[in-house]
Amino acid sequence: MSRKRPVRLVLVLPLLATLLAACASNPAGPSVQYLLPGAAQSALRGELPDIRLDTAGYLDQSGVVMQTSAVEVRAARQHQWAEPLPRQLARSLAARLARAGVAAPGRLEVLVTRFQGTAEGEAVIEGQWRFLGDQGDRAGTHFLERRPLQRDGYPALVEQLDEGWNAVADGIANGLTGATR
Repeated sequence: MSRKRPVRLVLVLPLLATLLAACASNPAGPSVQYLLPGAAQSALRGELPDIRLDTAGYLDQSGVVMQTSAVEVRAARQHQWAEPLPRQLARSLAARLARAGVAAPGRLEVLVTRFQGTAEGEAVIEGQWRFLGDQGDRAGTHFLERRPLQRDGYPALVEQLDEGWNAVADGIANGLTGATR
């Protein structure tokens, strides 16, 4: 009888390992992917600056980020960006600048340090921008947008992040218009 127990364990352990691996590889449900509505617009008008947009390292991932405490952030596993966030932000910014009629040859550098939801029910967008014009003109400033969520859920968060980003883009457009006059 003592020989049968090790044989059973030998057969059970590989089966258990296989089941655990299968559970770990299958998410709890299908993922949902999001696009910023402003990123769907094109920017074909005007002489726009060369936009160089970067995000903080923790934002450079597919999951929508939630800040759960003063020091903790989590990227959602099942609520993801359909396309890299920096690409969406840059395209949306270019469309807003074109719509505002910005003609600013030069380089626009944008760093987004926060683009996330909070446990308090807000969408937060923070960062800074700097413009270096071809004629030596310069402009730039820090930006911070906080938007309360109108309802619960990731779709509401994405909508408020988009609205907040549009406000940031409009502020940049105003700053560029003033810098190139």
